[in-house]
Amino acid sequence: MHLVYLDQCVISRFLPKPENEQWLELRDLVLKGHAARRILCPTSLEHLIESSSLPDADAIFLDELLGKLSFGWTLSTEPLLVAWQIIAKLRSRPLSRAHFLEKRLLRPIKYPGTLAKLRELKTGLDQHNAWVMQGVNELNALTRDGRKASSDILRFFIKRRIDTCVKTLLAEVLNSLKTGRVVLRAEDDNDMLLNWASKVVYELITKHRLALAEGQRLCQLLRAEGLGFIPTLKIKAELEAVQFFRREKIEPRDQYDITRAACALPYADIFITDGGKASAIRELKLDTAYQTEVFSMKKSELKALTRRLSEIDG
Repeated sequence: MHLVYLDQCVISRFLPKPENEQWLELRDLVLKGHAARRILCPTSLEHLIESSSLPDADAIFLDELLGKLSFGWTLSTEPLLVAWQIIAKLRSRPLSRAHFLEKRLLRPIKYPGTLAKLRELKTGLDQHNAWVMQGVNELNALTRDGRKASSDILRFFIKRRIDTCVKTLLAEVLNSLKTGRVVLRAEDDNDMLLNWASKVVYELITKHRLALAEGQRLCQLLRAEGLGFIPTLKIKAELEAVQFFRREKIEPRDQYDITRAACALPYADIFITDGGKASAIRELKLDTAYQTEVFSMKKSELKALTRRLSEIDG
C-alpha cells in the first residue's frame, strides 16, 4: 500500500463542482487505488483547520472523503512527530508507520460544535501567523525588485532559520534538565497557543520517559548536528527560508502548507501539492533526500501524475 499525501489544494479539487471536472480522472484514480487497498491518503489536523473555512456542506464532504481515503489514519501532529524522531535517534529505533500515523486522532467535522471550534482555532492561528510574518513581509516588500536573490542568500536564510529553531528547542531541553520538570507554556505573543518547543519536550518527558542521560545527549546532538536528525523541523526551516528567499508575501495559510509538507515528506511515497510548494521542495532536493515522488497540481504535470497513479492501481 502506497502512502499518498494529498495537500489541501488537491482535496479541494475533489468537490463535486463543474470547475473541478478536469480533476475527475485524478479523483477516480485515487478512489480506485483506495478500493484496491493500494493507496492510503492520511488526513491531518491542517486539513481539518483549512476545510473549516469552507461552507458547512463542503467541509463535511471533504472530511468524510478523507476519512474514507485514510482508512481512519491521521498523520501525527508536528510536536508528536518531532518527539518520535528525536527518540528514534536517541534510542536507535527506526520509525514505522505505527509511529507517524495514528488511528481516530481527530474528531469528524460533522459532530455538533466541531466546525465552530475549528473556525475559532483557525482565526487564532491565522492572526498568530500574520503577526509572526508581518516584519518579513514588510522587508520583502521593500527589497522586492523582480530579481531572484542569490543562492548565498538562500543558504543564509536556511542557516538562520535552523539556528533559531535549534536555539529554541535547546533552551527548552536545558531548562527541563536544570529544573527537573517540564512546563507547557503559551507563545510569548499569543497566550491562546502553546509554545511548540515546550510541547515537544513535554512529549519527550511524559510519554517517552526521557532519561537524564538522554536529555544531555540530545543537547549534544543539537549543538553538533543542528536539525539533521529531526526531519520535520529541518524541512520546515528550509521551506520557510525559501519563502524569505523568494521575497514573496507570506499568507497565514502558507504555514499550514509548510507544516503539512514537513510532517508528510519524510514518510509519503507520493506527495501532491501546489506548484510553488513542489518547486521549493525540488529546489531544496527534499524529494531526493527522503525518496518521495513529488507532483504538483499544474496542468503540465497532470498527465504524469495520473499515469503514476494508474501504475499503482494496476
